[in-house]
Amino acid sequence: MTSPVVWMDAFQRASAAMAPFGIPVLDAMAQTTEDQLTPWVLFEVASADGDRLGVGEIVDEETGQIWLHLFVSRGYGALPALERRKALSVAFRVPDGAAPEGLYYDGKSYDPPDNDQTGKWVRFSLAVTYRYQDVVLPLPSP
Repeated sequence: MTSPVVWMDAFQRASAAMAPFGIPVLDAMAQTTEDQLTPWVLFEVASADGDRLGVGEIVDEETGQIWLHLFVSRGYGALPALERRKALSVAFRVPDGAAPEGLYYDGKSYDPPDNDQTGKWVRFSLAVTYRYQDVVLPLPSP
């Protein structure tokens, strides 16, 4: 399960990174991409696992990846697309204490565009691995 804290922090970071370029970040579950005329970033979160850190622990750890798919039109050029994807990557270089408590951004993976892909849009993807630890307080006894 994706925690709202993770989703909100990552979406805000991606949006702030793309603002200087005038590129919107779209929630994959709330936006349609068919009407886009200029570059955009499609934002997704893929939670991989969630469980207590140990027997009897009240700390739960969730792991997963933030997927950021930068779509640019053919002819846009690889270098501008790479510069914008790099800006997204830098947004997730978070020093200790700069993310919500318990949220850690780890490694990144880059998915190159497929040269055999047809259509107007070309995708440059970035996956940011994250860990989120939150404390689940026990319910009060009746």
